[in-house]
Amino acid sequence: MAKKPPTAAEKRHMARVAEMPCLVSGRSPVTLHHVTGYADRMGRFARSHKLVVPLAPEYHLIQHDPFQTLSVEALGHRGFFEEWGIDLLAVAMRLWDESEQLERKAA
Repeated sequence: MAKKPPTAAEKRHMARVAEMPCLVSGRSPVTLHHVTGYADRMGRFARSHKLVVPLAPEYHLIQHDPFQTLSVEALGHRGFFEEWGIDLLAVAMRLWDESEQLERKAA
């Protein structure tokens, strides 16, 4: 879990992302995945409320079925990219940039 509570801007960002459809299936409702890894290399970084993406639960959380290894928790960020072709970090960064632009327009 992120050590600091989300700022007001981060809360608005997370609420906006939570309204989006799943990146994989296009379905709702979604859960927010905090991106902490890379699609193209090993390594992790600190969890941030800025870097979130919308994923349906089956693509976010580990399912306790050995034949269901579809989720980012089961595959890892690189494995998720290899399976689904979605760079979660790139998407999260784009979504945060969009939220920052909306914040500036609202100010």
